[in-house]
Amino acid sequence: MQKQVLGTISLYADTGWKRWFSKIRFWDAPYLKVEQLIPEKGIITELGCGEGIFSNFMALCSLKRKITGFDLDKSRIKEANRGLVNARFIYGDATKVKIPESDCIVMFHLLHHLLSRKDQEMVIKNCIGALKRKGKIVIVEVNNKPFIKYIISWLTDHVLIAWLFENRIYEPNIFFRTENEWIRVFKNNNLKHRVYHASKGKPFSHIIIVLEK
Repeated sequence: MQKQVLGTISLYADTGWKRWFSKIRFWDAPYLKVEQLIPEKGIITELGCGEGIFSNFMALCSLKRKITGFDLDKSRIKEANRGLVNARFIYGDATKVKIPESDCIVMFHLLHHLLSRKDQEMVIKNCIGALKRKGKIVIVEVNNKPFIKYIISWLTDHVLIAWLFENRIYEPNIFFRTENEWIRVFKNNNLKHRVYHASKGKPFSHIIIVLEK
């Protein structure tokens, strides 16, 4: 696994400060835990892939995976394409794009960045419709516990991300939900769910949810 981590980081060696960002992501995000929840083969779609760090990591971890990453930031999509044969990256809005028929759909800190809770539920429904038989959805979101880590997550999304990637001081449109609120949404869509808490050793209040029909 360490070989794939270092291999992913090396893909971004020519991207300026994003090289350091790729290193930071392996520290602050539960990439290793989430990768273990992804099927080792099949069609994998990541919505909101950004620079493609996790998509490329999944691709390096198994050549039997065919990865497609979508993001609505054209510059980030350009940086995501690191030339791996089993990973491709496409410009597209998660709320509008036609999701490929997939064995697994990944959303890594995407849903709370959508413009409304209604959009969150619409994207989840679209993902359900795109799943193959026995497919699954893997969602990583911000939980409201532990509280201190939630505050760090809140400040990062409302202020730091806005400054780094959107050239603004503050982003008001962030829609977090509690664990129970997410579970209610999934039950309303008749989805089985497993929940993993992944904040230990991380600065943010990550929660991982695996969904199946």
